[in-house]
Amino acid sequence: MKMRLMILTLVAAAGLLVTALWTRASIEPMSREALASSFNSGIQNLVIEWDASDTRPEAERRTALFDFMYQTYRASAWIPQSLFDSNLVTQAVVGDVDTIVGEKVGLVLWRDNALVPAFGMAPNVESRGSPESEPSASTNDKRTLRWTVNCLVCHMAEIDGVAYFGAGTKVFDELWLGEALKRLTSDRWRRLLPRNSIDFALAADAHRILNSHHHDKIDSLTRARSTAFAASHVELYMRTHGNRMPEVGDVGRGDVKTPPLWHTAAKMPIGRWYTDGSFHGPFPLMASSMELEKDRPFDALVQVVIPTIKEEFASVIRHLRPPRYPYEIDQALAAQGRGLFRSIGCARCHGVYDGRGNVRWPGVHADVGTDRSRIEVVSDKFIDAFNSSPLAGEGALRKSHGYAATPLTGVWANFPYLHNGSVPTLHHLLGPASERPKIFEVTAARTFDRARVGQPLYVDPDNARLGEAELLRRFGQDRNWFNSERPGSANGGHDFWRRIRTDANRRALIEYLKTL
Repeated sequence: MKMRLMILTLVAAAGLLVTALWTRASIEPMSREALASSFNSGIQNLVIEWDASDTRPEAERRTALFDFMYQTYRASAWIPQSLFDSNLVTQAVVGDVDTIVGEKVGLVLWRDNALVPAFGMAPNVESRGSPESEPSASTNDKRTLRWTVNCLVCHMAEIDGVAYFGAGTKVFDELWLGEALKRLTSDRWRRLLPRNSIDFALAADAHRILNSHHHDKIDSLTRARSTAFAASHVELYMRTHGNRMPEVGDVGRGDVKTPPLWHTAAKMPIGRWYTDGSFHGPFPLMASSMELEKDRPFDALVQVVIPTIKEEFASVIRHLRPPRYPYEIDQALAAQGRGLFRSIGCARCHGVYDGRGNVRWPGVHADVGTDRSRIEVVSDKFIDAFNSSPLAGEGALRKSHGYAATPLTGVWANFPYLHNGSVPTLHHLLGPASERPKIFEVTAARTFDRARVGQPLYVDPDNARLGEAELLRRFGQDRNWFNSERPGSANGGHDFWRRIRTDANRRALIEYLKTL
């Protein structure tokens, strides 16, 4: 769930400096009461769907949601706000708030929140008796505002200007943000803080962690693709090898898109997690190892992180359901598509749907000819590192032979498609594999292609006239573009055109998928 811990703070910096939301007077940590008082208005335009059978009182559900959205997992490393109270950010990282937060970082702005600029940001909270106000004995100073990040960095997306809770990110670029924050916390900028201050120590510690935990294989090749699973190997290995990194050749590369949280309800009865189903257990606890990127020991997982994640699954995540398709649906055509979905065998792998966001998912994991790089990440050495960690007591890591035939609930919002996000629309996915685009622009995913259901290929329509060969020449190495010729990015496989056969059938099938 979590990427490069703490680096999202740069987003806060840009937002605060450019929009002048805060001043020196706001250096004290925010109170839980202040955040809570504006929470209802802050989520008024957020699309979030709950299970209709959840009988908890609305107030109880809102409290659980609040805790989840501001969760810090008692972070042991923080970025201090004082780094950003002068013009340091505008000197170290050039750009206004829209450029830095929207274009460069790719976060979903929290426009209805006057205190926190983007979803996924979490401040240290001051509240009497609150453990989150005391990240550690050595760094506790309640007069200092500081930041960390949480799961919503990756599990939030904006589509056509609307924020969807739990959707996999479309445009977040963790690598750019990490490199920018390394620069900001480097000695050149850090030395402008009082050398003996706690904030200087916090920034120095963040800089050390960002560099000491950097491994080549956990840099995604394309923005909005996650290498969190490979990062788990690195972090688990380091804890039992004197904080040494594994060899580069021992760590697999398998960039994947971030899945939506609403798939959890379907996967819980099966107990197999992640895109390849290699983790077996009641909860997908490989995500907890992302907390180790804060340079924390294993006991932090056992005592704090794992219990918190389990509680979040019980109180929030398992109750999430997919957002409804926001535009008109041709119900007659969808009915034809429903019959086709069953007759050509889609339901055997992807399950049976009730039209209310629920699915009887069979838990099929199969090799349908898609890129195998992510499967190969689970090596014998990765399994050894896992078995030496506390996570071995919570489940098992086993090499899979295929990817999950993913639940299709909310599939309209789960673009681009396949595990690595290599196919931009359902139209391309359900057509001949040979006709899938070899290159498309990642940042175009903020908007929605209603005709083909998925993302437009380009932000600038003039690029359509260039042709694929020219696009590959110009943008083939650009992280803002998805290039299917990069390692782990192949777009072949899952070719069922031989069963679908006609454009009319494809249109009917797509119309039905909008209803799931």
